Amino acid sequence: MEWSFPRDAARRRSGRALSITALIALAGLGLAGCTPAPGGDAAASLSGEANTSAGPSTAEHSVVTESTTLRNLLPVYWLGDNDGSIQLYREFLDGGKGGDPIAAAVQAMTANSPTDPDYFGSWSPAESVSASISPDNVITVDISADAFNTPLDQGAAYRAIQQLVYTATAAASNAGLVSGGDPSRVVVLVDGAAGYTAFGHIELGGQLQRDATLMAPIWIIEPQQGAVRDQPTITVSGSGRTENAVLHWRIDEVTGDELESYRSGTVGLEASTSSPGLFEFTIALVPGEYEISVFDRPQAGQENRELDTDTKRVVVQ
Repeated sequence: MEWSFPRDAARRRSGRALSITALIALAGLGLAGCTPAPGGDAAASLSGEANTSAGPSTAEHSVVTESTTLRNLLPVYWLGDNDGSIQLYREFLDGGKGGDPIAAAVQAMTANSPTDPDYFGSWSPAESVSASISPDNVITVDISADAFNTPLDQGAAYRAIQQLVYTATAAASNAGLVSGGDPSRVVVLVDGAAGYTAFGHIELGGQLQRDATLMAPIWIIEPQQGAVRDQPTITVSGSGRTENAVLHWRIDEVTGDELESYRSGTVGLEASTSSPGLFEFTIALVPGEYEISVFDRPQAGQENRELDTDTKRVVVQ
């Protein structure tokens, strides 16, 4: 099956240009050409070369977090700063009706802005995007060369390509286009041709798959940033990974430019260290604006330190 998707008129908000540029620079700082040392922190030291292995992807947790209940929405991955490490976070955007969900998600990744101001993208709007998927789950994305106009160094370029790989594979899974068996892989063509050097650093010549070290350890799936609820009870759900299968949460009331502590607690995960699991908790709130934070804590010492925090702001009417 094959579709094409024209360029959308949406553009990134100009008011965020400075912060996005700074974070893109941070993404590549000290990372170009580095490879993870055995037993080291792979999220802080990543290869500038694309992963072309066709083996199983340890990051394919789409069975639970990219479910068929969300097929009318487009999963789009963005970059975010997690304590100095640039990692991947996902949002769902309105997919409209009809067309190709893979091409539409990749197009949105290049042209739209993330809803959450903590996230950012590193692509330029693509004039055209088309996609096809084979019976053995190889997704071919054909994207126009103008999408690569943002100047990036090698480390940032690697993350941008992974942003595309995560988005394309999530969109295929979310739309029910992935068959059982082989994990999804992505081949990227540029203006119909293979072998393009993306952002001047990454040669697009083979099958790409997700780099699990780039997935953010914790993110809130629902509610999304800026959600408005007309009921007092809110269910907070998301994906996380931690050593003891327990995450912490805090809800602060937004009062002007200040945050006032409202409630806090813990929530269990369905899975722990080896793979991401899901968390969910429900809380009743009086009308107002709130910031929801979900985070991990160190296992020993520095117990008050918050790790891998993701936040979302919501309004209860």
